[in-house]
Amino acid sequence: MTVFQEEDKYMQDDWAQGVDQLNQVPSGQELPPELQVFAEGGDDVDTLDRFGYRTTVATVLARLKLMGFTPEASVRSMAEIRRSQLRENGMDENILLVSPAHGVQGTPHEMSCEQVILTGLAAYIKGCTAHHELDFKGEEEEEEEGEDLDLVELNCIDELEFYFEDGTDDPRFILSALLYDQDPQAVLTMDLSDLLAAGYCSSFEDLSAQALGELGFITANTGPIIVITEGKFDAQVLPRALRLVRPEIAGYFNFWDIETTKAAGGTDQVVKNMRSFAAAGVMNRVIGILDDDTAGRLAEKQLAGTPLPDHYAVCRLPDLDYAHAYPTLGPSGASVDDVAGRACSVEFYFGQDCLRGTDGKLIPVRWKGHNDSMNDYQGELVNKPYVQERIKEMLRAAEVGEGAIGSEWDPMRRLAQTLVALAEPDPE
Repeated sequence: MTVFQEEDKYMQDDWAQGVDQLNQVPSGQELPPELQVFAEGGDDVDTLDRFGYRTTVATVLARLKLMGFTPEASVRSMAEIRRSQLRENGMDENILLVSPAHGVQGTPHEMSCEQVILTGLAAYIKGCTAHHELDFKGEEEEEEEGEDLDLVELNCIDELEFYFEDGTDDPRFILSALLYDQDPQAVLTMDLSDLLAAGYCSSFEDLSAQALGELGFITANTGPIIVITEGKFDAQVLPRALRLVRPEIAGYFNFWDIETTKAAGGTDQVVKNMRSFAAAGVMNRVIGILDDDTAGRLAEKQLAGTPLPDHYAVCRLPDLDYAHAYPTLGPSGASVDDVAGRACSVEFYFGQDCLRGTDGKLIPVRWKGHNDSMNDYQGELVNKPYVQERIKEMLRAAEVGEGAIGSEWDPMRRLAQTLVALAEPDPE
């Protein structure tokens, strides 16, 4: 359930609301006539469209990766488990004993552990798909289970039996393996109509959030990915931008709310917070985002020398093409300089239109103090509050659908991809 979010929910409104009303009727009380049809299950709504969650395989895989599960790693682990078991029993790890029935002596079939796992997973999907088609067509005569599968496929499925037993391993582990090499655009559906009909939930509950909350007690790795930014404005606009450019994964990142918590901001605080979280043993994945300026480079250098846990990461805002030749003001007057890595705060990352003043010209960067440690100057936008208001209006317009999410959002797309890359586990 944790691979779905509330926007993935689907329901047939009349059916779901009728069932909700039915479940609220006290036991033993006579049902109103209009609810009889729901009690008898005699409505004409297709069961697959009644109530549940659905999204694409690509989206589910993106979410699984953010939670630490990849198809490749799951398949590799399953193959290694099988290999270890065969070795313990003194059996050839490249042989599958193909038996026509349980308890019948099997015939040796040469097959590596990886092949057994992959064949079993593919056969399981194949079998499920075949039976789903039969149910959908409403055939009167049900086919015997496994009729469409050959003996090798059936025996490979048997090798996976352990993973489908209740209470064994994390279900996300086997799900990620099952999605190995599947069509990214295929749709994955979790049909919850039976649970709703049985009164275990209501149609208006946020079941995906409940699932994440419950799983958070089991494993800290399921908790949100904490993102620490330099300032209050960063923490306000970055999550909103992420929801616009990558809505399918935005809910897995939790930006530290500097304004509400009254926490101190600034580059130094990102360094201190990353170190403090590590010292406190915070198990969530933690990502620190630094401005692409001189102070940010210094902080990145300082954190590079800090022994942070493997699930902690630090990045600077991405490099911007238009920052390499940008108007500046300094002691010697106006000029055009390379401000990348020297003055690029979050205000630079919403396109050049937001950086233009009322005269249509780019608002310049003013060079400020010299950073001796980096032997470079630190720059800052001259009229940062004005740019911030432009950005807020840009976000508002995009959120209500007044404008397309065009190329001006490319810097945010790049930052989103950086966050995803840092949050995903190492495939090795």
